[in-house]
Amino acid sequence: MAIRIVTDSTSDMPKEIAKKYNIKIAPLRVNFGEESFLDGVELTNEEFYKKLATAKELPTTSQVNPGEFVDIFNEILDEGDEVIGIFISSDLSGTYSSAKIAQDMIKSDKIHILDSRGVTAMTTLMSIEAAKMAEKGKSAAEIMELLKKMVENMKTMFIIDTLEYLVKGGRLSAVQGAIGGLLNVKPIIQVNGVVETVTKVRGRAKGIKYIMDWLYSSQFDLSNKTVFIVNSNDQAFGDKIKTVLLENFKVGEILEAPIGAVVGTHAGPGCAGLLFCDMDIQ
Repeated sequence: MAIRIVTDSTSDMPKEIAKKYNIKIAPLRVNFGEESFLDGVELTNEEFYKKLATAKELPTTSQVNPGEFVDIFNEILDEGDEVIGIFISSDLSGTYSSAKIAQDMIKSDKIHILDSRGVTAMTTLMSIEAAKMAEKGKSAAEIMELLKKMVENMKTMFIIDTLEYLVKGGRLSAVQGAIGGLLNVKPIIQVNGVVETVTKVRGRAKGIKYIMDWLYSSQFDLSNKTVFIVNSNDQAFGDKIKTVLLENFKVGEILEAPIGAVVGTHAGPGCAGLLFCDMDIQ
């Protein structure tokens, strides 16, 4: 009996990582008016950001429903394997709740569900570590214990490039957005179950400096950590953060992930940042 990891498309997991660790990705839906697309399946990142740029209204997103999870879980169980599901924060989406409903419907003790309290590559990083432990022959209970510790030790910092999508999503007024745009304001956010604005800076360069100062003042030891660099349709911005990070810190491993449609709907294009787990993982 093997242990299979299941996550959702808000993990923004690169396909090569999903293939390497045999991780199943349950897609959410992205809706442009009457058009509905399975995230990462019927709509690529490139197609999404092109549509987003011309959309008059912000697209909406829909969680994975319980029936879809029942099918995914049963397929894995029928193969004789156990399931560990790692999903987007329950405060940001109903996807985790859908997975729990599916677990209750199936009534199997071979299904284990985790609220990651995160989003984007936060869940990818957890999924990778869970898959590595499974390969080492660790039990589901041992893996879940590690994952719960990871949830408590995830560190994130992201730079929002444009206020346009915060205005469209109702998080800022049009006046606040216009003033912020004129002043080149860039919100700095963290994800701790919910999205929290840490501060606001003027310009990307100050945003990157803020992140580096945060890493330095917090005295994080990155020398044996995996750090994910993420960006929403702006590889050059992600590369700049990576370059500055490596100029200032010794990092064990850097992985990269493009922010996909679901997260990109709310963050907008040009968002970038980094995340890692501040604990030693054996």
